[in-house]
Amino acid sequence: MQLYYTPVLYAIALVYFVVAPCIDGFIFTKIHITSTSLSSTSSSEMISDEVLFSSLTNSRIGTIEDASDSSIKPEDVIPLIMHSLNNNDDDAGLRLVWEFSSEITKHIFKYNITEFIELCHETANEFPTSFYGIAMNGKSWEVETDINRVGGENGWIATQVMKSISSDGRMRRWQWELRKNRRPPDLDCWRIENIASSDRNGDFECSRGDGWSD
Repeated sequence: MQLYYTPVLYAIALVYFVVAPCIDGFIFTKIHITSTSLSSTSSSEMISDEVLFSSLTNSRIGTIEDASDSSIKPEDVIPLIMHSLNNNDDDAGLRLVWEFSSEITKHIFKYNITEFIELCHETANEFPTSFYGIAMNGKSWEVETDINRVGGENGWIATQVMKSISSDGRMRRWQWELRKNRRPPDLDCWRIENIASSDRNGDFECSRGDGWSD
């Protein structure tokens, strides 16, 4: 079933998915965006891209075919995406993110990958602490937690937290939510469902629902 968006809803969606992640304290959700961790890096440390990414022992630049490979585990997704975005020749890294994105993102952009790539570049260039600013221009990143498979080993939702240092030395954490395709095409392949951005202190905001009680 094809989904259609009015101009107003489309504008809201672009703000929600593209602009919000770039502002301190916002939660970066539903973006169109390992087991190997790097040594801890403070915001004052200067690490070159060459040193950072050459120290990854279990990562490589991804290919479009990876998005259809059901043998790729959820803990493999972050290093694959981040390493590819750091080596974004001819926008290959952004195209890989598009392929790994859930259908929600593709609906939002009306399946227009060109617009998606253009907005990613604009965001990265304007906002150093945005996800794309970090991934393509940042100083460092590291995975801080083991993969969490919701529901156990056979669960179809997985989460993991990544820490990053932007090009201007600011720290952000990112909580990735991955979901396994449970129907064709690409059955059992993992997709990026959501990436939540921390505030400037590295904390994630929590929303108290109506049923919350202290």
